[in-house]
This record gives sequence, structure tokens and C-alpha cells, in this order.
Amino acid sequence: MTLAPEGRLKVVLEIRQRQVSRVDIHSSRPQLAQRLLVGQTPEAAAARVARLFSLCGQAQGLAVQWACAAAQGCLPDPATESRARTRVLVELAREHLWHLLLHWPLQTGQAPDMASLARLRQASLTPATFPDFLAEFLDQTVYGCPARQVLGSGLAGFDAWCRAGDTLPARLFSALGSEAGPDAIERTWLPPLAGFDQAALASLGLTALNTPGYCAQPLWQGHCAETGALARSGDQPLVQSWLAAGRRLAGARLLARLAELAQVPDWLRGDGTALLRGLALGENTGLTAVETSRGLLIHVVRMADGLVGEYRIVAPTEWNFHPEGALAQALRGAPADGHLEARARFEILALDPCVEYALELRDA
Repeated sequence: MTLAPEGRLKVVLEIRQRQVSRVDIHSSRPQLAQRLLVGQTPEAAAARVARLFSLCGQAQGLAVQWACAAAQGCLPDPATESRARTRVLVELAREHLWHLLLHWPLQTGQAPDMASLARLRQASLTPATFPDFLAEFLDQTVYGCPARQVLGSGLAGFDAWCRAGDTLPARLFSALGSEAGPDAIERTWLPPLAGFDQAALASLGLTALNTPGYCAQPLWQGHCAETGALARSGDQPLVQSWLAAGRRLAGARLLARLAELAQVPDWLRGDGTALLRGLALGENTGLTAVETSRGLLIHVVRMADGLVGEYRIVAPTEWNFHPEGALAQALRGAPADGHLEARARFEILALDPCVEYALELRDA
């Protein structure tokens, strides 16, 4: 990454009477799109964004191209759309697997599977053969058997898979256990792109374009909303069983990644859901929405004389780490015991910020 977005998240847990009484989440990440892209041609803007973002770089670059094209009334043809969709899916699968095989093990003190990740990275460079590679990789490295045996056997069958511990993800889920989550958490999900009403998506984009500060702390219908694999795959039977059993939402987020991965080979072969959409919002104004591993990414542009006049990005991290959002809800009221820091770091891991973070525990 040549140009690194500055800033990071700071999470402060204030403790009073042996529990977390307050959760402060502050992002020092600047909204760079407006500052760096205004005055650029669409091609130059896409190239700059590709250098700017090391995470979800394919999705970010495509979002610029499609938003500018939509603003000029030139949406992609089917062949171009198909190639773009493949790039987004390959990146989504790779990011999910890096999360499950690298980031989660590192946080819990287990050795990551670097050899498998190296094979994955190499295979992702050849999109034509990647669907078959991924299907075999999932069965051998992630599930240790056909995915349907793990995901289709109910919660009891999933727990048995965890206890057997034949793969790294199984051992990680086994260590997570079946700890219950908070009794009452307000759950508001940002709709997955496949179910997003076009008028509502257009309204969201125009709000981002016209309302200062919205991109830093976005709201959905007046509420904080969560985006990501759980918002997309919450209707999967195993994920629903996990939630119905009252288990932690952090674990459900990781389980949703596991469940979504099983669908990606078929999606890559053409049997899939909507993953990116370009939308004209009026004269010289366009929007692109892209599903990424962390959630829905939205780019909005207003062109002027063929150049970028205004630009906004609403990123998944801003939804998931809103000061009153999912993380604050999960940690507010948590017991201030010897496990609090580990619990907090796990909640942050499951929501997967795209920037570094600092965690502080402070007596009120």
C-alpha cells in the first residue's frame, strides 16, 4: 500500500461497580475520498484508490470505476459485470479465509496456517481455476469433510465437529465454546445488497453525498446498523440455530463467515447473489455498492466536466464501529473480570475493523 489511510480506532471501556458502564469508540481516520479524489479523472481516481486501500482493494477500485460510469450514464455490459463479480468474489473468499486461518489464531495464541494461506494466495491469481481450487481447499483445510456435513447437521452436529478438532477452524470454534451472549441487544442489520430496495439505496447514497459527517457515523433508518457476513447469512439454518440458542453474536459473525464461504464456489460458477450494483442517481451522479468480507461498501460520486467533483465512501467499519453500534452494545454491561480484555478483543476481531485499533480499560 503506497498511501496509507491515517488514523485508527480507539476503544475505551469505563468500569464502574465491576462492570463496563460506558463504551467510547473514537475513530481518528480521516474521510480521505473527498480530499484525494476531487479533480481526478475516473481512471486516475480508480488508480489512486487502488493504491490507497490494501484491504478489499479489488472492491474499492471497481467501486470507483462503476460509480463514475453510472454518473456518466454508462453502466457495464454483462461480460464486464461478470469479470468484476468474479474479482469481488475471489477477494471476499480470500479475506474470509485470512480472517479464519490467520487473524483469529494469532489473537488466541494459536499458530496460523501459513502454508495453506500461501497456496490460497497463489491460486487466487488464476480466477478461471479458482472455483475448483476453493471447493477442494474448503473441504480439506477448513471443514475437513464436505461442507454440508458440517453446516447441515444442526447445532449438535456442529458442536461435535468442533470437539473433533480435525481442522484449525474447528479447534478455534471449540475453544470459543457455547458461552451465552447478553440477554438483550438491539439488532439492526443493514440489508444485504441482494435485498436492498433501489430507492432506499439511492436515498442512502444521496444522504452520504449531501450530509456532512454521515460517512463517519452512518445510520440506517435512524438506527445504528451492522453489516457483514452475519447480515447476509443470518437466514442460514445453522446461524439461526446458534442465535436461537442465545450464543454470542461475536461467534455468530464468525460462523456466518464459515457458512458464506461454502457458497462461494457455486457463486463463482455463476449461481449466486448480487454482490455489486451500479446506480445512476441523477445527472452526473452515480453510486456503486459492493459486498465485501467486512460488509457493504458504498461509493458515491458527483462528476463535473468529466472530473470528480464530489466523492464519498461509506465503509463497513463506519457501520460496525459506530459509537452506539454493535461493539458498544456487546460490551456495555459486561462483567469487569479477568476475561474482560480478551472478551473485548474478540468482539473487535469478529467485527473486523479495516484499521488498527487500541483498547483501554479505565476505572470511571
